[in-house]
Amino acid sequence: MIRFLFLIVVFQIIIVKIVFSQGSAGEKARYESQYIVNMPNAGLVPKSSFSFNANIFENSGVLMVLNTSPFSSFNLGLSYGGSNILGNQEITWQNLPGIQVRIRLFDESISLPAIMIGFISQGSGVYLSQLKRFQNMSAGFFLSGSKFYKWKIGSIGFHGGINYSIEPSFSDRNPNFYCGIEQFIGNRGSINVEYNANLDEKPNMVIDKRGLLNLSLRYGFTQNMTIDFQFIDLLNHIKGGKGALRRLGIEYIDSF
Repeated sequence: MIRFLFLIVVFQIIIVKIVFSQGSAGEKARYESQYIVNMPNAGLVPKSSFSFNANIFENSGVLMVLNTSPFSSFNLGLSYGGSNILGNQEITWQNLPGIQVRIRLFDESISLPAIMIGFISQGSGVYLSQLKRFQNMSAGFFLSGSKFYKWKIGSIGFHGGINYSIEPSFSDRNPNFYCGIEQFIGNRGSINVEYNANLDEKPNMVIDKRGLLNLSLRYGFTQNMTIDFQFIDLLNHIKGGKGALRRLGIEYIDSF
């Protein structure tokens, strides 16, 4: 019950503090995006700021993430969630809270991308208690880069990274890579496409084939809030899948 009340309180904080303008999507975004879709890019919450992220997924699942920036080029976060939050089935909570640390080594310049190193133990989607992992595994240790360019239809960002998740058993762990594109649409919108190679996945366990193609549509609803409509696994590689999974993300960013 305490965990459930915690999720409600955090969600209310996100909803209550609304002031109209742009969030982290579009040409006039106030903040940087922090993920391509599921995987981290080189974006950060600015110094002396915090972000709340609520991700609503299948099986009445909710994942809440609090991320803070006590000083420049450094973010520290904590996350927790579960599935079957609504309805009369027993709630399945993840075993331990997730943590994330992000350190930006280099800011983006005219000729070079922003470079970040970090660690994220929080996966996404349903928590599979028997396997002690998430449907979409956490990034684990990662190195990511992001570079934006302007062209005729608006700014476009290229993201990519390598990661090493600690969720698989030790014998199944492998370095992995991912990449993506972030295209701004007008002042408030963006389309993100992400490909995760899933080289650290064991086929026929959670996915039938390696390689997940994900898509998100983002809109800067207010100066602090961004809405994120996600379509996970467009290639239908998740075992037993019947098409792309639909998820909703809500992001709130503000200063201390």
